[in-house]
Parts: sequence; structure tokens; C-alpha cells
Amino acid sequence: MKIIQIIKKLNNTELGKGGTHDTYVLIPNDLDVTDVFEQSVPMNFVDKYSGETITVRNTVGREKRIVGLGQYYRNMDLSAGDEIIFEKEERLSETKLIIYTKKYEDSIVIQKSKYGFEILTPERTERFKEMVAMMDVDIQINFRTSERKRNDSPEETDFYDVKIDGESLLDRFSGKELVELSVRDNKVSVSSFYGWKKYIFEVEE
Repeated sequence: MKIIQIIKKLNNTELGKGGTHDTYVLIPNDLDVTDVFEQSVPMNFVDKYSGETITVRNTVGREKRIVGLGQYYRNMDLSAGDEIIFEKEERLSETKLIIYTKKYEDSIVIQKSKYGFEILTPERTERFKEMVAMMDVDIQINFRTSERKRNDSPEETDFYDVKIDGESLLDRFSGKELVELSVRDNKVSVSSFYGWKKYIFEVEE
């Protein structure tokens, strides 16, 4: 049996939380997904756990996107940093298309800007603070300012500084870089936000 697995770590724009309300998965130009997705053809994936059928399309225009995921995102209650996984299982007798998600509720995602860090997962911040409070590490999330991200932004966004043991993370990241803070094995991990992972397995049936 051959298994092709494509994993996408989602951001707020893809989840429809970036102001446009569009929901999709953005495919980078240098990533080949044609061994899983046909182009512009509705494809039925089955959720690994619920058995629900999710119909998606691989569209190619100015950008390459997988669309048709809005309701699925809402049903799964996903946040930035969570993953969506697409799998194609090729057996001698049949081919299965599988979809599922992985949530990282012990993590928060922040994005660097000229004003500070925007917290992209405010719904998980209090839980994160509570977990960190029980650990031997000093993490401070301090409010800096409220600003409009763009001149045409309808409202202001809150920006913060994040310090670990007194050291600000602002100088460690540049541009509009996405950063993930995770609690793992009683430690806080700070990592840049990856986009895609693709794996191909050959296993005996």
C-alpha cells in the first residue's frame, strides 16, 4: 500500500480570520500536489474520525488553492497553528482519500510587525498563560500599542511584546514572520511557523 500524506499548518488568512473571510489552503508554486489532487475537479475526502464527506477542489489561478473547506474549518473549531492533513491511500483493490485535523491547544501563534507581535490565537492565550505559570520559566506578554495594520483597516489591532526570562523575542524575528510558542514536556518551545510537509510511505497491506 502506498500512502501520500500532505500536512498544512494553517494561518488566520486561510481560516477566514484575516479580514477577507475566504477559506482555503494556499499551495506554494513549488509544491507538487497532483499525486493527490486533480485540478479543478471536485474530490470527496472522508474525515478519518467522523466519516463525514468533505468535497474540495484544487483550483489554479493567480494562486493555487484548495477550496471548499469553510464549513469543515468551522466544525473543527480550528485556530492558527492547527494542521489539516490530506491522505491518499492507494491499495491494490481501491484508493481512499482521507482528511483530518490536529489541534495544538497548548500553543499560541504570534506574528511580528513593526508595532510588535499580534496574537493570532487570543482564544488560547489564557490557557497558555496558566500552563506556563506552573513551570520554571518567566514568560511575559505585555501590551504595547493599538494600531491600524493598514490605512484601510476598519479597526485597530492590539500589539504586544513577548519576553522569556526577561529577553524580548522581537529582535529574534523579522518582517511578518509567524512564530509558535508551544508547551511540550514541561518546556516552552519557540519556533518559526512552517507551512507544508509532504510524506510518501510504502507499507505492506
